[in-house]
Amino acid sequence: MLTSGELNPRHQHTVTLYAKGLTCEADTLGSCGYVYLAVYPTPAAPATTV
Repeated sequence: MLTSGELNPRHQHTVTLYAKGLTCEADTLGSCGYVYLAVYPTPAAPATTV
């Protein structure tokens, strides 16, 4: 994401990835060169009944 330019350190942008029951959010928050990461369990979808 960083090498492709998807996350630019000068402009706020968020990328969210889902894998193996986890959610990873990467956000630059418009800060000069910092990338903030949050990793947490992906909430299970509620079961639907008909």
